Amino acid sequence: MSSAEDITERKLIDRLAPDDLWGLMHGLLATTFDLQPEFLEMDFLPSLFRLGAWDDRSWATRIGLERKLAELEAAVVIMEARRYNVRPRSLRLQLIPANSPHGTSLHAKVTLIVFDQAVRLIVGSANLTEPGYRKNREAVAVITATEKNPAETAVVRDALTGMEAMLADWLTPDANRIISRAKEIIAPWGSGQLKPDNHFQWSGKTTTLWRAFLSNWPSSEPVRKLTIASPFWSEDAGTTVRAFLAELKSRNLLHADIEVLLLTEAFVDTKKQYRPVLPLSYAAFDWKGLGVKVSAQAVSGEVLPEELGGMEGFTGTRPLHAKIVVMEGAKTGLAYLGSANFTAHGWGFLKRETAANIEAGVLLRRRAGSKALQSMLPPLIGLPVLLGAAKPTDLSPPESSPDDPPWPFFIKEVALSTAASGDALQLNISVQPESHLLKWSAVLLGPETIDIPVLVSDEEANNPIRTNYQVPLPPDVLNRILLDQEVTIRWSECLAGRRVPVNVDFAARLCVPISPSSPRIEEGSLLSYYQGQIAWDDLFPVPIAMSLARHASLAAPESGVDKSKIQSYQIRDFVEALSGIRGDLKAVSQAEPSMRLALLGPVSPVALAKTVREAVESGRRTATAAGFQLVEILACLKSVRGLKVPQKLTQTWMAHLDQAHAQVAEVLTQLETKFPQEFTSNGSFARYRKTILTNRKKHVVA
Repeated sequence: MSSAEDITERKLIDRLAPDDLWGLMHGLLATTFDLQPEFLEMDFLPSLFRLGAWDDRSWATRIGLERKLAELEAAVVIMEARRYNVRPRSLRLQLIPANSPHGTSLHAKVTLIVFDQAVRLIVGSANLTEPGYRKNREAVAVITATEKNPAETAVVRDALTGMEAMLADWLTPDANRIISRAKEIIAPWGSGQLKPDNHFQWSGKTTTLWRAFLSNWPSSEPVRKLTIASPFWSEDAGTTVRAFLAELKSRNLLHADIEVLLLTEAFVDTKKQYRPVLPLSYAAFDWKGLGVKVSAQAVSGEVLPEELGGMEGFTGTRPLHAKIVVMEGAKTGLAYLGSANFTAHGWGFLKRETAANIEAGVLLRRRAGSKALQSMLPPLIGLPVLLGAAKPTDLSPPESSPDDPPWPFFIKEVALSTAASGDALQLNISVQPESHLLKWSAVLLGPETIDIPVLVSDEEANNPIRTNYQVPLPPDVLNRILLDQEVTIRWSECLAGRRVPVNVDFAARLCVPISPSSPRIEEGSLLSYYQGQIAWDDLFPVPIAMSLARHASLAAPESGVDKSKIQSYQIRDFVEALSGIRGDLKAVSQAEPSMRLALLGPVSPVALAKTVREAVESGRRTATAAGFQLVEILACLKSVRGLKVPQKLTQTWMAHLDQAHAQVAEVLTQLETKFPQEFTSNGSFARYRKTILTNRKKHVVA
């Protein structure tokens, strides 16, 4: 928990930038109740990747973010399904709606970021939204495990174990890959024993938060002071606060003079008086019957000028969103900081405890009255209100929230995957058994809600056995899905339908274009990149809606003569690009995702080989000339096999090289099969191929 006096530490968005000592970033896994996609892609991720000033109107900035995501092993966000509104634009970020037909909500807010030499956890009350990271008054713990801090490493290890159990229903292979990598990195660090004063706490399913909290309190020390900060409260006071106090009393832990203070959001009445926002049942409840006095007080929303940081349009107040419980006895202090509101579903005060929300936080044991405990509590404003003796006008009842629209809980996943043909993509829709009883269908919504097309009809879906639907995608439909990134599911309970996000399987990720509206990169542009004339970002055309001037200038010929169709110039440019290919592969040999992207992605030797084949098919190049080019690409791949890569990545490097070599060799075989006379009319090509790939010494990149 950050110090209350340190303004810089209280800016959560500024805590995202990683330390250079942590090395390369491998992956990101986050859970959230609410999500603002524009915040995620325009603020959170740029801050995490240290992309500098973010300009969403700049196409180069957008492409830069896509490249950063492509270089990760995986990036996954799991959110409460009923809160889903729209998908982030990048298909390289997997969005998983977590839903349960039994009413349990995923309410945990945990972000796991994995680096070479560090594993970081951000846990607390903040959703992945602009208010969460910039405007609300939140309570968040930032925990960084490194080899030098075994105490925090133990907390992270505990969190990862609980994460696998609590999120098991929604962990995709990508998500499991991130958790496994985190566990692998921290495995050599420390013994894994938790310090008794720091503990990561998941709750829900089999563990209710109130039971876990009390299990960390000394069994013979009465509670003298209880302070609870929560922006949302159960409507029935007896369900939560009364139940908690009654449990303390039953364990002989309720001190006769206990002080109970409930901290709530502030409401300013017409007389400029600050009142707690709390259900009126708290004023009417008979607290004396429990032998306690319970008061409520509003939390100040005041913001210091130093905290504004140049934010435009900010009102100057911070709404309360922090969830904190501090309990103190004569010696012991115990605090909870996390995602759980003090509600029946948050803390598990339910007849059916398994219906509690999935929550996450940290439990901290400190000395009673310590500065560490006091600094966790937010500043207060207005006068405290003694509950039980309060008038209804002393409190301000919370506004009712609209019900979330229904969610198609029978849909397990909607994802693009590679078809049997290899390069082609298909749509997989997997469903729960007995989904046919709901009479559902899947469609793409076109302009003015015209259905274009039906992906799975209700007749097809009326199948009591089938749980997976593989939908072939013609080019126009695929392009629509790449642009929309959602499909609409209609079912008997929601005839209007609900949009569901489309994800991409790990194996299909390289088949998804960086820019869906862009065609395949031309050979000349790839050669210009490998020659160092243009940047990686410049290889992807700007959409028509944006300015084309900058991109058009990249394709302009160097003089008044257009050399792009003269084969001799084409081959010369190709030869000059060979050293650039080797240099590019050397630069990415330290991280698996970068290896895969540079060897097999849209800017790679494989992509270049395919453009060479296209030049032959369009009549712009002879098959023999293309054959010489493909042999040189194979030689490049052969020359970098001896690169020094991290020992743990040696097999991965070789596997990706073998895959790239096989794909380029297949292109050459296709040309030899289609144009046999050109390759057999004289022996020069065969001799050249043998010399380059067999007899010539390796030109290994040092």
